[in-house]
Amino acid sequence: MDRVLAMLVLLGVLVNLVLLLLALFAMAPIICSCLLSLLYTLYLFIAYEESGVHHAQEYENRFWTIFALLFSTALFFAQDSPLNFGRYSPSLGFFGVLMSSYAMHLWDRYTHRLTLSRQTKLRRSSFALGSMGEIKVTVEEYLDQINGSLREIDQLLIPSTINNWINQRFVLRKEKEIISVFWKCDAVALNFLIGHTKLGLLIYKIKDHRNFAGQHRSELIELLAVDRLPALTVMSRVIVMHALQILKLRANPRAEHWVRNILLNTHGDDLSEIKTLTDSKGDYFCMNKLIYDDIRSETIRQDILNHFLREGALQLSHMQMGTKRAQRRQHMAWRKILSDVDDTLFCSGGHYPAGIDKRFAKKVVYPGVLAFYRELDLGTSGPEEWPENRVGNLVFLSARPHVYKDVSEKQNFAKFEKLRVTGEDGRKGMHTVPSLLPGDIASGSQYMLTSDLEPLARKKFDNFKRYVSIYPEYQHIFVCDNGQGDVKASEMMFDNFPYEFGSVYIHKVQPVQNTHGYAPERWRKKEFAPCFFTTYPEAALHAATRNPPLIRASGLRRVCHEAVKDFNSITEKQWQSNTQKSERRAELNQAIWKANHFLEENGVDAVEMAQAEQLFQDGERVSTPYGRGIIRGFDPETDLYDVELDWRPLDVQVDDHLKRVKEEAIRPRQANDRKQTSQLETVVETDEADDDENDAGLTSEKMETLALDAEIKNENSKSTLSITETADTSEAKSIDGATTEVSSLSSISTDDGSSKRNRPFCPARAKITGRQISKFTPPRLPEVDKQKSTAYFSFFAGSPSKKGQLPPLFLEGDKCSTPYGVATVLEYRATDKIVVVEFSKWKARGYLNETDVKVTKEGILSSLSLFRRQGSTSESTSKQLEFPYATGTLINTPYGEAEVYKPLPLPKQISRQLDETELLNQIIGLRLVSWRLADESNPSLHCTVKTAQEWKDSKSSKSSSDGLLSTFGTLLTMPFTSRFGTPAKRATTTEAAEIPKFRQYYNDATKVSTAYGNGEISEFREEDGFYKVSITSWTLANGTCATAWLREVDIRCRIADGCQEGYPVLTCMGLTGILESVQPSTGVHLVAVPSAGMAMYLQADAIAKRIKGAVGEDAFTSYGEGTIEKYDAARDMYVIRLKGWGALLYCKAEKFDRVRDSSRDRDALSSVGWLFGYFFSSRSDIGDVGTRTRSNSVTSAT
Repeated sequence: MDRVLAMLVLLGVLVNLVLLLLALFAMAPIICSCLLSLLYTLYLFIAYEESGVHHAQEYENRFWTIFALLFSTALFFAQDSPLNFGRYSPSLGFFGVLMSSYAMHLWDRYTHRLTLSRQTKLRRSSFALGSMGEIKVTVEEYLDQINGSLREIDQLLIPSTINNWINQRFVLRKEKEIISVFWKCDAVALNFLIGHTKLGLLIYKIKDHRNFAGQHRSELIELLAVDRLPALTVMSRVIVMHALQILKLRANPRAEHWVRNILLNTHGDDLSEIKTLTDSKGDYFCMNKLIYDDIRSETIRQDILNHFLREGALQLSHMQMGTKRAQRRQHMAWRKILSDVDDTLFCSGGHYPAGIDKRFAKKVVYPGVLAFYRELDLGTSGPEEWPENRVGNLVFLSARPHVYKDVSEKQNFAKFEKLRVTGEDGRKGMHTVPSLLPGDIASGSQYMLTSDLEPLARKKFDNFKRYVSIYPEYQHIFVCDNGQGDVKASEMMFDNFPYEFGSVYIHKVQPVQNTHGYAPERWRKKEFAPCFFTTYPEAALHAATRNPPLIRASGLRRVCHEAVKDFNSITEKQWQSNTQKSERRAELNQAIWKANHFLEENGVDAVEMAQAEQLFQDGERVSTPYGRGIIRGFDPETDLYDVELDWRPLDVQVDDHLKRVKEEAIRPRQANDRKQTSQLETVVETDEADDDENDAGLTSEKMETLALDAEIKNENSKSTLSITETADTSEAKSIDGATTEVSSLSSISTDDGSSKRNRPFCPARAKITGRQISKFTPPRLPEVDKQKSTAYFSFFAGSPSKKGQLPPLFLEGDKCSTPYGVATVLEYRATDKIVVVEFSKWKARGYLNETDVKVTKEGILSSLSLFRRQGSTSESTSKQLEFPYATGTLINTPYGEAEVYKPLPLPKQISRQLDETELLNQIIGLRLVSWRLADESNPSLHCTVKTAQEWKDSKSSKSSSDGLLSTFGTLLTMPFTSRFGTPAKRATTTEAAEIPKFRQYYNDATKVSTAYGNGEISEFREEDGFYKVSITSWTLANGTCATAWLREVDIRCRIADGCQEGYPVLTCMGLTGILESVQPSTGVHLVAVPSAGMAMYLQADAIAKRIKGAVGEDAFTSYGEGTIEKYDAARDMYVIRLKGWGALLYCKAEKFDRVRDSSRDRDALSSVGWLFGYFFSSRSDIGDVGTRTRSNSVTSAT
């Protein structure tokens, strides 16, 4: 599903929801209003996870209870509700409300209890009872005592608050017993108890009793996270932090300090292991969430991150110095593998918005991707195979947004868990439990609405930046695809983290040049070298051959081997067609073939390629692009069939097929009959060839004519050879130790008894791939339309009648393009196919073949005339060159009319065939013919073929003539010749001289602004409408001003810097006034001076700056209204005399407002005053405003 279809579906769903909501409001407005309010409240609750209601599980439970209470109240008591039995029986309705609220309360407690009771997937054999020895019985007693006390505290039907109030002493005693068990057990027993108890549920049920002076929950966590922390192993510390996470750190103000204490008291490799184990629990409670989401204190977060950074630097120092600790670290690669999900791990099937890859079906795991992850994590040192007890370093960077809690992450983790299962054929699944860094709704919605990939790239980079701050001691490998913003994100990773970022592998799901952020020249300068690959064995080959290598040669072999297994495990239902399967197999085998060369060079056994299934059996008749034939063999590795092609004449194939069908209709072939017939035919043919076989003096030339001899003998005996559909139709005849195949296709015979001898036929053999072979289709002779009166010999046909006579290809006066430039047609000699033309750029007359002349027309009517001419002569059009290979093609560009002078080379002149995208990006040269430079030469313009084609196809290339009326205006103002093809009367020289081609708008010496800076008009050229502008804002090296020749559309009237019409300004003469208008053609600024009652006509350079108010204007201040009497430019100080009491106020610009500005705001009528003024004011009122110039400024305001 593409983006357009997805947006249409979404729009349809929204429209249907709105219509349904309106219908429900019309039927039941009260209950709908209540439900809509509750839904909005629910949206706020889900959308804002940072709010206080989410800080503790007790708060969430109360929210759901109150929500169910309000919902059931509206449902049971609303007047227009379908279940409003509470209006008729209030007691029954009240009971229903209570039961609904209590049911919601119990359900939320039950689901939360399941979450707290779910133990992590990190339980190891170190916690087994067999390793306890003599203390086994004591540990079992401790465990039974803790579980028994927990069952007595945890009441399923009674809330904990009520239970603690009812059974106060009993609950306090049981909580103290649990805490005492953790205090008195030794270190081994303590770690065993932490690993085998439901620690999260245990901490949740032990409460801090504020009214009973028993802070038991805080006491238990203090015991585990502070007092007995040195006795805890790395695994136990991870479990304690996980329990704090699922309980929500914000529920206890000291929880963040406990987490900080655990992490800051863990060092070296143990710290790296505790971080990795936290990310490998199989849920969204990862280290990234703990540091950046759960911990709210910025001070604590920075303390933890600084500790990570110090320990990481210390570990890297040990590696560089080669200490004993570094030698113990050699068994690991110490790298994190970050990967995308859609179109990298799973194929999206082209479903929007997941991805664009359609090479596999949706949700298919790419062959070899899991093995590639494992080998990158395994590295080049350490064990050869992945140890079962090791935790991996795989994390997924997904663009899918995070929704409420783990709603979206839970689906991804369920997919990852399925991938960890080992296949029945011995295929290894995912080697570890990965972590997941999701996107957000903001970037995802922006991508869906605007197709902007930059927010997705930025979000993935932000996630990577967070991840690197947690794991500074690791190298990071990024595996992604080029379908969305991953490549741009990887470039930002490389730029900002050059030491931590290792390399990037990009799965190619679209052409590389279409990649978002693709910039090979920029990458080359910064030495950023991403690896684009199609199959994962190809990526593994690059990882094994780079310097330094990332995986072993044996690891490359394992990736290729498992890629073949993964490919074979894809079911037939997941393939759209056999062609798709064959193409993917060919890609995989090509990569494995390259990898085998490297493996053999390094002494490693080669990998067997993916075997293709033989769809067409030997002896079966098939159809191929090269004709019909018979299958003679099959190569499963290359999917190539050995086909014996039937290149006999078509009529012979048709007769043979009809004869076979007739024989099958008379006597259907059974299995035994077919066997007897083949044996009988073999005996007969052998008897007839006995004389030739017994001749010991046969030469190679006689061997080549063996088929012809057999045909002659069969013809003399008037017997017909049948072509069977089995492989027995070919016979092997041994002559002097050689073997010659004689096929039934090697002879052509007839059964009509004629003495006509057929020509010998030698069958052809071809190796054809399976995707180009289809089922056999019977041959047919071409059908001839007998009703069409076509002469058998076209050169005897008479001249066409006048009724069907075609118009001439060229008319006198037609503009045309030739290999020698633009020309005008003078005469067309149809009998000789010669066109007499007169060239426009140089005085010459040419006699050219009609195939070398192409008529160029402008306008809609001329295009229709050209289309009619092209339809009348397909032969000449097919022979002549067309755009972009033709020289002289006229194109209307935004810079004037141009002709192609440097076209593309012909396809046969280049070494390889260009695809459509590469062809459109090729550069061609254009020469502008509508105007000239100062040296009387035509300027050149270089552009891509795509841009030139857009200019060529557009109705009008001028930016000022857009729209339907302008198009018709262009047609009406065109010369009569260009519209109807007949010559029009040319104007005389004197008339042409009287009317200039262009009119000057900007006067000489006008101050203007251009794309090259501010300048001054010094000259105007009427023949082409160009202005000579002297650029005054900068100078050349010799101190002179630069000169530019610009069009009118490239010039703007210059307004003084920072000034605006209608606002006060300060002039260079020291006077203040109001800039009323600017005359664009002269650049004159009209400044009204209220204090002097005069008007000043100034250039832009004579205005110093814009100010808040002019002298003589009224102003509003905090002390009342007043009049500005003086302005001190040096101190930017205004002197205002207040009305009523005559005091002087010295203030800055921000301390007062102009009365004129305030009146303008009041007259605006809330931003729609112009609309009311237009419809309800009189024409005389409008006329009082004054006439407006081209810059929309008032010129008669004063």
